Amino acid sequence: MIDLHTHSSASDGTLAPETLLAAAARRGLRAVALTDHDTMAGVPEFLAAGAGSDTIPVPGVEVACSWYGGSLHLLGLFVDHQNSELQALLGEIREARERRNQKILRRLAEQGVALSPASLRAESQAGDGGVIGRPHFARALIRFRHCTDRNQAFAQYLGRQGSAYVRRFLPLPKIAVETIHRAGGVAILAHPFGGGGRVAPAAVRQKLQKLAGLGLDGVEAYYCDANPGQERQVLQWVEEFSLVASGGSDFHGDNAPGIELGRGAGRLAVPDALLDDLRGRAEGWRKPAVPLRA
Repeated sequence: MIDLHTHSSASDGTLAPETLLAAAARRGLRAVALTDHDTMAGVPEFLAAGAGSDTIPVPGVEVACSWYGGSLHLLGLFVDHQNSELQALLGEIREARERRNQKILRRLAEQGVALSPASLRAESQAGDGGVIGRPHFARALIRFRHCTDRNQAFAQYLGRQGSAYVRRFLPLPKIAVETIHRAGGVAILAHPFGGGGRVAPAAVRQKLQKLAGLGLDGVEAYYCDANPGQERQVLQWVEEFSLVASGGSDFHGDNAPGIELGRGAGRLAVPDALLDDLRGRAEGWRKPAVPLRA
């Protein structure tokens, strides 16, 4: 089996990139992709750790994009982490995220909730180079006893209906897809049914149809909380729109309790046969080739 959607301490996961690779190897996974949010800072360490491993390390990234007043997430798999255009896009997104973080801090302060940039950084295990996001705010709110748990932190302050919520800059999907392609990777729609599988099938199909027209390569048919019916439906759309299937756990370590590497919520099983289709699609975009083991 394989797992092509994981996060490390370089963004909002809790395992270091090399530890993540080692954990995948212990699980017997044929391949694992590191897809941190808006950064590829952990990829060099991740690839180095995989050099002597039986588990293939797949360089990747997760990019949030704007979508009709909301957002969607694209995974770039098999990307060249040194590609200047991709790094420039990710840098722009991270700068916008930092501006958003400052606004959230101000809104919290206006409500008598005092957090500092240093307190947020303390919740990140990646040091000064790590991406700080709302999960780190939630951990700080809990640590300083402003909230009892993550659910309260998002419901009261950080979620879309929260009193400190701030929207952030997100690139258009077309820009993200083209940038991923120019970095030699494949663009995959992540968690098409959303967290908890709440998005209606008709809406998912419509989104896939539009994204396929923008150059989307594939979609996560296998996801940590997808049910068998949703998997079958996505695989049908893969055929209908000439896409490739992917899948992963969305593993975040201790920041997402109950989600296991390679197994998701317990029943996830992403077949390694998908790897060759994904890598084959990536080879059409790769200039020059990203070195990967056979």
